[in-house]
Amino acid sequence: MPLPNQLSEIRTSINRPQAGLRNSSPGFTLIEIVITIVILGAVAGILVPFFTAITHSPDPVIRERAISLGQAMMDEIMAKRWDENTPNGGGPLNTSESARGTVAATLVANLGVDAGENRTTYDDVDDYRSMPAEIDNFTDQNGSNFSLPGYRRQVAVDYIASSSGIITQDLPIVSVNATDTKRVVVTITSPLGEVFNFVTVACNI
Repeated sequence: MPLPNQLSEIRTSINRPQAGLRNSSPGFTLIEIVITIVILGAVAGILVPFFTAITHSPDPVIRERAISLGQAMMDEIMAKRWDENTPNGGGPLNTSESARGTVAATLVANLGVDAGENRTTYDDVDDYRSMPAEIDNFTDQNGSNFSLPGYRRQVAVDYIASSSGIITQDLPIVSVNATDTKRVVVTITSPLGEVFNFVTVACNI
């Protein structure tokens, strides 16, 4: 049978909270938080580029279509005669810069499609000046239609100064036909909003 002193020690040990329980906490330690942040940062560093690549994966295809659309139009235009009055087989017209030939180049005010011509019968470079902007739906030189939703194509043709110095695409536009040079600009806008400008110079030869 326990002695009174032993009973007192037993009661004291029962009522005394254990040191381990007194200091325990339901939260995380600083080390655990730091390790968690490091792990999440590493995972994010791997996943963010991955998802970015997936999001932008169609971009090269979209740009390739835009380039093809512009290049095809430029090739078509540059295969035409320089002017409505250009002799069959080529040769310079009688302009203020090349006083050869028997006819004068088309006046600036008359640049554009000639009477009785349409998209399939354009026969000189400046006919394309009158070509309306195409959006989503396009027509090739054979009159065939095709669709490229989100794309836009526009053509500009102007006479540019070429009386001296090096002929470049940056020369100013002139208001009379006193030049042997036309600047052709094909502008393509892609569904991404990117603008592609194809610029060339057509000379009176």
